[in-house]
Amino acid sequence: MTILLICETAIIEHIFTLVCKKLRVNLTIQKTNSVNDRYDLIIIDQSFIDDKFNTIKQFSKKLGAISSEELSFDKSRDFIIPRPFLPTKLEAILSDQIECIKEEKEKEKEENSKLFSHNQYEEDEEVIIPITTKYINSLDDVSDDDYFEDEEDESIIDPTLLNIGGILDHSELSKINNILREDVIQNEINLEKSDWKDIAAIIDDALDEVKEYEFDLTQTPTKPYNLVLSNFHINELRPLLEKFDQTIIDRLSSGESVDVRLSLKE
Repeated sequence: MTILLICETAIIEHIFTLVCKKLRVNLTIQKTNSVNDRYDLIIIDQSFIDDKFNTIKQFSKKLGAISSEELSFDKSRDFIIPRPFLPTKLEAILSDQIECIKEEKEKEKEENSKLFSHNQYEEDEEVIIPITTKYINSLDDVSDDDYFEDEEDESIIDPTLLNIGGILDHSELSKINNILREDVIQNEINLEKSDWKDIAAIIDDALDEVKEYEFDLTQTPTKPYNLVLSNFHINELRPLLEKFDQTIIDRLSSGESVDVRLSLKE
């Protein structure tokens, strides 16, 4: 991508140099509006905008102007860089114009490719391949046997190899049905055996789990000791009752029986 800047202001030249370096485009700066080479972008500062402005456009794909005010309609510019401007503003404008040029190149390339394909297709339609009489005569000399003498199709059975056939009678059909029935029954038997194996395995697993819990059914349970509080004086029961919470006391007061388990350690 090439840019020509026609300008004589040092600060503008410096900003363009920095921005173009960042965008990786080739920048050429000159202090005259005499242009003889082609560039992608040509940007003219307002002090050089004169009658040659429109003539310079033919040397560029996009022509821009640096101006503090709008140009007249007779100046065929593609874009304007407002003066004064910041480097970020210049970078945004140049990026947009560069992207626009790239898109136009791609579009032109696609149109040329389509045009080339269309012309090639039309040329292909006009191509005629002549068939010589010598080739046609050579085809007539080849017999049908020559095409199949080296080919052996196993799907084709020689009729001479076939014996006298016919339709299966009732006894033959019965034999076939019995054979098929035996296979079905055998499959069912095998399936049932496999099912029983699965059930047996499940039972074994369950028994193994039960073995983890051992119960001594021969041992008689310990008979609980009943303590009737009314048989004792309140002073005798006070140390024991002080160990219970109010809920237990209320249950005892209402006449309920409370189970208490005593042990020397946890």
